[in-house]
Amino acid sequence: MGTETTPRPQRKDEDVVALHFGPFELDLRSGELRRGGALLKLQPQPFKVLALLAGHPGELVTREEIQHEVWPAGTFVDFEQSLNFCIRQIRAVLGDSALTPRYIETLPRRGYRWIGGPVEKVAGGPAILEWRRPAAVARPALEPKADGPIAPGGSGGPTAPGGSGGPEALAEPVHPRPERPPRHLFMPLTTAGVLAILSAGLYFAFARRGPEPAPSFQRLTFRRGSVEAARFAPEGQVVLSAAWEGEPPALYASRLETRESRRVDMPGSRVVGVSRQGEVAYLKESTLARAPLAGGPPRQVLDGVMLADWTTDGADFLVVRRSKGPYRLEFPIGTVLCDAISPTHGRIAPDRQRVAFLEHPIYGDDGGSVVVVDRKGAKRTLSDGWASIEGLAWSPRSDEVWFTGTRVGADSALHAVTLDGRVRTVLPSMGRLIVHDIAPDGRVLIERTTLRYETRFRRLDEPAERDLSWLDLNTVEDLSPDGRTMLFMESGEGGGPDYTMFMRQTDGSLPVRLGTGRAMGLSPDGLSVLSVPLRERDRIDIVPTGAGETRTLRNPGLSEYEWAGFVPPDGRTIYYTAREKDGPRRAYLQDLKGGAPRIFLPEGSVLSRNLFTPDGAAVVLECKGGEPGKWAGLCLYPVDSSVPRPIPGLSKPLRPVGWDQAGHLYLADRDYNTAVVHVLRLDPRNGRLQPWQEIAPPDRAGFMGMMHIVIARSGQAFAYSYARKLADLYVVRDAR
Repeated sequence: MGTETTPRPQRKDEDVVALHFGPFELDLRSGELRRGGALLKLQPQPFKVLALLAGHPGELVTREEIQHEVWPAGTFVDFEQSLNFCIRQIRAVLGDSALTPRYIETLPRRGYRWIGGPVEKVAGGPAILEWRRPAAVARPALEPKADGPIAPGGSGGPTAPGGSGGPEALAEPVHPRPERPPRHLFMPLTTAGVLAILSAGLYFAFARRGPEPAPSFQRLTFRRGSVEAARFAPEGQVVLSAAWEGEPPALYASRLETRESRRVDMPGSRVVGVSRQGEVAYLKESTLARAPLAGGPPRQVLDGVMLADWTTDGADFLVVRRSKGPYRLEFPIGTVLCDAISPTHGRIAPDRQRVAFLEHPIYGDDGGSVVVVDRKGAKRTLSDGWASIEGLAWSPRSDEVWFTGTRVGADSALHAVTLDGRVRTVLPSMGRLIVHDIAPDGRVLIERTTLRYETRFRRLDEPAERDLSWLDLNTVEDLSPDGRTMLFMESGEGGGPDYTMFMRQTDGSLPVRLGTGRAMGLSPDGLSVLSVPLRERDRIDIVPTGAGETRTLRNPGLSEYEWAGFVPPDGRTIYYTAREKDGPRRAYLQDLKGGAPRIFLPEGSVLSRNLFTPDGAAVVLECKGGEPGKWAGLCLYPVDSSVPRPIPGLSKPLRPVGWDQAGHLYLADRDYNTAVVHVLRLDPRNGRLQPWQEIAPPDRAGFMGMMHIVIARSGQAFAYSYARKLADLYVVRDAR
């Protein structure tokens, strides 16, 4: 049975004759595509598809809409094959890739979306304001001036009697002029003249001012990779931290006029501020430092810093640090303004009276709120409920906080919120936008990025890895003991506002949707999945993977659950990290057959991964009691709350990622931001540590870091998820 497709609503773009994006130009009149003026070969149908997608940047154009617009009813073609051919042709001529798209993103079984950044629409010509020509007077002795006003319908030259000047060019009879007009007519005529002059003046005053100019975009970066941070700098420069073409992150200085970019000798650094004197402040790992942008020795400022900002005169820093308790915002250094939950993107207002930052209530999730705190420590939430929020800057007058976020999915727009909490949209979503900085003259430094989480799997008896990525932001959460089944979660546009859980056979079969929520763990028998709802975090759902009903677990006094999983070997007991109202996070054990939960780990311990020994008698965590900020080794914490035991054989900081059934502990490099992560296998009984696998994505461009590494309990399979971000940096003018 066929389906009726509703046509895509047409915008008022009848006067648009060309589309410009990057170095490309689509001539909609001639059906030609050019790059830098050079004509490119593109057949008519691919051209129509490209024009349709580029004409709706950032929007999902469904396959049905494309069929309706390009192959209307009565056109007999194999639509699927024809559309796939068109997309291949478009990607080939643009130099695009289906795996790492820069222009056209595929949404499986749904359609396509233009992610190639802003598209300039070129009109056929400016509108001409025509003034009504006065009626002509038959005076044979006089000729109209050649530069006189253009008569409607005329050619702009003199209009001869009886010509084509239109009805308003017709002659009228000449009346004899009186020798002296009556005085009683003089005042009304003068009043009318004054009103006419005033009206014309007002008209010209407003007509010439015209509408406010639309935002314009100047692209600043052109290489393939990711941008971590960027700031405006003196002398028409922008300083940015970026990782291009799979290389490690580095600092660059780019000029706006020429777009020339030079590498600054501060490798592995993240810019946090630039002073008017030409110094750059940066974070390298957790050390805050400053150095001349033109070159010179750096000077360390402070250790143990998570994020920072700098006043433009170079006098004071905002820093966020954490010891054993919560994160603390200090401005200036040493003056604590407030505590915060997982704060990011802290910025100082230009008038220095407030600090703004983003707060993320769920550990490891980018949803959150816009928060401000004044110099007296009064903390207020300006806007909350954002599903994904990243990037923040102050307006030049310190009266608004600009940020990039979305209520649903991951494609964010640029918003502004006033100090009394009124939110408005400045720029709509064109993919994922991230604001980095705002200059005193109002220019905005903004990043348009394509963000994807990708998942790969391998069995040790197979020669190569298998790509098991699904929609846009997928992360592996668990593997069955034999490694044949994978539990994963989609948290982006594809996952919807409440995220979505899937089960998938690791042979590449299509996934099975389990429901909404944050996937946590797969039971050892593969029959149940633990989930915590995204919005109602006061419960744990036990979701069947086959037939059956979902069960709900609630406990009086516990108001928020964060992580959960099944305790081996049989999964009859579960663990979870939760908190009482306004209380600290604690780790609990609970029997699914009944009984109250019990705390089994020291206060401050967060168990976000299933790190239980094969018999379920202990869990491995970093040892407590060492110096703040220093790795104290790994310990086995028995579930009966007895004294923890240090694990021998470890001489450097490592991250535990799982156990196998034979009792081997798998450890990875602590730094998940490197393109290659080494996984080692440790036998805790004798302290023998040996290399096991090197995990690295095959394409490292835009690699942002490893998300999860999961080892099957058989020890014969593993899966991992990582983030890839391909970004372009723009300077936006006239954004309001």
